[in-house]
Amino acid sequence: MEFPTDEEVLAHGFRFRPAWWTPRVPQGWGDFLSQLPARDRGYRIITRADLLDAATSHGLPQALLASYVWGTGSSAFLVGRRARVFRDNDVQRMGDSLRAVADALRSDDTVEAYTSMLRGHPHNLKHLGPSFFTKFLYAADARDGQPGGALILDQFVAVALKEVDGWEISRNGPWDPSTYEKWIDHAHKIATAEDVRADAVEMAYFNHGRAIASRR
Repeated sequence: MEFPTDEEVLAHGFRFRPAWWTPRVPQGWGDFLSQLPARDRGYRIITRADLLDAATSHGLPQALLASYVWGTGSSAFLVGRRARVFRDNDVQRMGDSLRAVADALRSDDTVEAYTSMLRGHPHNLKHLGPSFFTKFLYAADARDGQPGGALILDQFVAVALKEVDGWEISRNGPWDPSTYEKWIDHAHKIATAEDVRADAVEMAYFNHGRAIASRR
């Protein structure tokens, strides 16, 4: 498996229009989207570098929004369904939950932070599953453009783990805490052995899994 360079990881981005999101989120949460680099026809681009910077520069709610914007990219038809997380959860509770999860990350309780956002646990938010809340964990745990312990786990990473490493893992989750812990340990060990960023490992698995899924 080929691992992307640091520059390729940070430049990994997607086009979107802020107008798709700002009317669907609490007032002010989407203001930072209009500060991202402009493209033609009202588009902007959001990269991994922006995602990794979101919590520090803008705040935890904005890191969650950035996770959705980056994870949805130019697929405008998905925005209405995915933005339900901002419509159907109490704003105060969302903020409190995101802060509690971030506190766990700062205490190096990465798996506890993951567990707390699963359905039936105290910081679960309606409509927010692991594929997107691990993007938030990744963003909230970042420092100075570098990932912390938390990494993204989504359907394409899962496909690659099954194909490359022979894991018994479902494509769509939800994945239990032990699976998430196994994944982040696995990715960080590969990163150390290959002398690459941990999120370069995640991106490589994502790209490989997406290629496999596209052939099925």
